[in-house]
Amino acid sequence: RLGDIVEGGDILISKETCREAFDNLSEEDRTSLINIHGRVKRFAEAQRASVQDMCIDIPGGKAGHTVSPCRAAGCYAPGGRYPLPSSVIMTAVTARAAGCKIVVLATPRPVPITLAAAHISGADILVAVGGAQAIATMAYGLEVEDGSMAVPPCDVIVGPGNQWVTAAKSIVQGYCGIDMLAGPSEVLVICDDTASPEVVAADLIAQAEHDVIARAIVVTTCVEMEKKINVAVRRQLSTLPEPNRSTALAAMKQSFAVICTSVKECVEVSDIIAPEHLEIHTRNGWD
Repeated sequence: RLGDIVEGGDILISKETCREAFDNLSEEDRTSLINIHGRVKRFAEAQRASVQDMCIDIPGGKAGHTVSPCRAAGCYAPGGRYPLPSSVIMTAVTARAAGCKIVVLATPRPVPITLAAAHISGADILVAVGGAQAIATMAYGLEVEDGSMAVPPCDVIVGPGNQWVTAAKSIVQGYCGIDMLAGPSEVLVICDDTASPEVVAADLIAQAEHDVIARAIVVTTCVEMEKKINVAVRRQLSTLPEPNRSTALAAMKQSFAVICTSVKECVEVSDIIAPEHLEIHTRNGWD
């Protein structure tokens, strides 16, 4: 009724179908997925290793905490305008690194690259549904005719989505855990005269193409750098395929740059905006 499932299609997609999609990818696409998977897995495992069980002696006993994974994680990957295999990998691989026994992935109208990403990420169940109905499926589970649960209720639901996904998360939180109630995607780049305009432009566009209400922000100490980034953004936008190009162009209408007198002032501006994604392209950036 909501248009997620084509006539004759299945709501659940098998692991075999996902593996076949991966095997049939071009060598370039398969290599890209393998590289992305490796990077995300390495970082997620390092994050998990940084959170340790602990215990201290206190008067009369001990106090501490243990860290253990939830049983089932629900991962949502948008697919309305175009597929986002990156969201599949960043959510499902992280759930696997955390130690979740069951990883459920929901995404609307999955195309081969999305199925392939589900395979390499180790998703156990793929639900070909999007929007609020996908969040409901992962929160409450999916019972089939014989009374068994084809999709188990998930203990936590993570992943980006539009306003309907966010509204659904707000309803189910408490029944299960959620990552957050996220707003539109945004990135803020702090840079000085040492930055690469081409790299900064690419990172701005990478967020701008997510949604027409996304925004990309540059905060810099260098007027010339801001001009170079503008030139690079225009050139790179002209090479994007549709619908990415139209989406990014619309997002750029609410994007902006701020010129500051020092890196310290750049940091102050960033703290006021509190962006979703922050990048630092400066001398001694870790300082």
